[in-house]
Amino acid sequence: MEFNETVMAHFRAPKNAGSFPADTPGVSAGSAGSRARGREIRVELKLGDDGRVQACRYRVYGCPATIALCSVLSERVVGRTQEEVAGIRALGLAEELELPAPKRDAALLLEDALRAALSSAGYNTPEWRIGA
Repeated sequence: MEFNETVMAHFRAPKNAGSFPADTPGVSAGSAGSRARGREIRVELKLGDDGRVQACRYRVYGCPATIALCSVLSERVVGRTQEEVAGIRALGLAEELELPAPKRDAALLLEDALRAALSSAGYNTPEWRIGA
């Protein structure tokens, strides 16, 4: 499957990949997927005292599209409030990256991991609308 140069650039040199040390204060994490099914994502958000995301890390197992989505998201969330992060729609990121339709389900998995990380931080959204 062919991917555009932006996807391949994030795949070759992913931004913010990894994890925070276990004792890092203010970190909440969420996971989705499984290696057995071909994709697994863990998103970690480091929140400041003001509730804004100071940094984002992720661990990912998956195809170039999945890795690129995680990389792009990790850059987009920094400096945003939890409410703003909750408003990010991964399907929108997939469209921006011009991912082929069969690879866009990776965006839904990323959104699930992000949702879980926000929930772990104590943020509860009144409703989640996939693709809204």
